[in-house]
Amino acid sequence: MSAAAIRTHSLSRQLIGGVLLAELLCAALFSAAAIGHEMHGRRRAFDVMLRGRADSLLGAVRDAEDPEDNVTVDPTELVLPAQDLYEVLSPSGRVLGHSPASSADLLAALSAPRAPGYFNFMFNHEHYRALRFDGIRVIDREDKGGLRRPVTVLYAAPTWYLWREAVEAVQFYLVASALLLAVTGIALVWFLRRRLSPLQELAAIAGRVSTRSWEFVPPAAVLRTTELAPIALSMEELLKGLQLAFERQRQLTGDAAHELKTSIAVLKSSLQLLSMVPRTAEQYEAGLEGLLLDSARMEELVSRMLTLARLEEAPVELSESCELQSVVRQVAQRLRPLAELKQVALDVSAAETLVVAMPAGDADLLCSSLLVNALQHSSPSQRVSVLVRALDGVTELRVADQGEGIPASALPHVFERFFRADRSRSRASGGAGLGLSICKAIVERANGTIHIQSAVGTGTEVTVTLPALPPSA
Repeated sequence: MSAAAIRTHSLSRQLIGGVLLAELLCAALFSAAAIGHEMHGRRRAFDVMLRGRADSLLGAVRDAEDPEDNVTVDPTELVLPAQDLYEVLSPSGRVLGHSPASSADLLAALSAPRAPGYFNFMFNHEHYRALRFDGIRVIDREDKGGLRRPVTVLYAAPTWYLWREAVEAVQFYLVASALLLAVTGIALVWFLRRRLSPLQELAAIAGRVSTRSWEFVPPAAVLRTTELAPIALSMEELLKGLQLAFERQRQLTGDAAHELKTSIAVLKSSLQLLSMVPRTAEQYEAGLEGLLLDSARMEELVSRMLTLARLEEAPVELSESCELQSVVRQVAQRLRPLAELKQVALDVSAAETLVVAMPAGDADLLCSSLLVNALQHSSPSQRVSVLVRALDGVTELRVADQGEGIPASALPHVFERFFRADRSRSRASGGAGLGLSICKAIVERANGTIHIQSAVGTGTEVTVTLPALPPSA
């Protein structure tokens, strides 16, 4: 799938949207809780108001001063809202007084049989809240303690204005919540954008990285951020490694092209010389032998380039290991004919069993390259010594010769590809300048180190250190 076909999402927008949505939800929950609390308080206040007005109605009960010694409600002592309903009943159910503007049907709905306490009812699509309680009115307290008259008080008031006040409260809370949400939302957007700016800077810098531009310098704000600093540092190290790998690949391609071009030019010139004039069979045979030799050099060059590419690209398997002293003895035994041919003494000291995390093939190639290199640069009657030992928790391999040595100016470059301190002699011996580069790749692949010391006229010593494993490995 191409990058253009992938639908992208802004992390900052999603985060800001999520925070605003959460804030909106909190504001809605707060408003609902506040409205519920407000309605509960207003209902309780409404019930207290009903009780107070019902008590004032009880206080308006007076002696009717009739022969039956009845009581009645004195309307002159009442100051009640005109829309309220009330009715006072005697124990026998006789109406002692009622609200003057109420219809008979409305009073009938109010006085329907119910248990004492608060209740709701509806009449003509209008809601009422009512209270029914039984009370005792004491009349003429000065006359022998007064007369106790039991009565039943019914009092009701419409609830429409209660809901009107509730709607006003709801509007207030909603407006206040909206204003608070707007103010805090703007502050949150500003704060989140400011805090997410290091992430945006990191994304912008990472977006400018390409195969032509490897520059990646994390800003200070990113390095000060706990969550982003490890990512930025990892990216920086990764890009440095990739840049180095690309540069090595580019250098290998250029050097290989140069080397192959030279070899092909030699082959071409040899063929041109053979074809310029008629020659004898012996001359053609000698020319073909030279062409075969040049072809073998090219084959060796390509083989070493492939080996180097394999070592640098393929990771080492942690389960692969070998006994280094056994490999050294085998390689030394195989190269003794070459040492005898060059009249060079080859001494090997590798008695201790030392296991290293390295494939046996890589160890063989490492030892062969170092020993061949030491033998080729040694003169008759000189000595090449090989030492394998355990030292401070690591395994050490030393290969020393008494050859012509390497100039000090060339030592920093000996591990570079296609580098030869003496180009004429190396080419004559068939070298392409990849031996030490391959050795370094093998050692670094096994998490080891390789170091070389040399002096002109004294000799060269190569030291390899590798992580040691227990013999059981």
